[in-house]
Amino acid sequence: MNGDAQQSPDAVMPGLTVQREVPTVALQAQLIGTLEIDTSTNCLVVRTPMGTGDGTDRLVDIDVAWPQGWSVELRDGTPALIDATGQLACRPGDEIAVGGGFVDIALIDVVSCTGQERIFQASELTRV
Repeated sequence: MNGDAQQSPDAVMPGLTVQREVPTVALQAQLIGTLEIDTSTNCLVVRTPMGTGDGTDRLVDIDVAWPQGWSVELRDGTPALIDATGQLACRPGDEIAVGGGFVDIALIDVVSCTGQERIFQASELTRV
């Protein structure tokens, strides 16, 4: 790297999926898990245990489409999920409950940060 090159602070920031439009239907499901950064895509996800059918669980990363205006910022030197009002919603490692429901990305016109065809369309978030 030459002496003039500087790394952008945004280069290491995780991405996230954001809704382009306000949902016309209020979905009533709840996704409970931990906000994490998927290291293979550098995207914020909710990591949650899913049953495998044989009585065991495996951890699955769910891409969440956050409401319009939500973003990722550095707060106190670490990435944080910021709501549309600019307030800290949560940080990676936080246990959260997300209200909304699973939808196909084509139905709600979003681009999945992780490349998944089905995402969880968020309407609210609570730290647990």
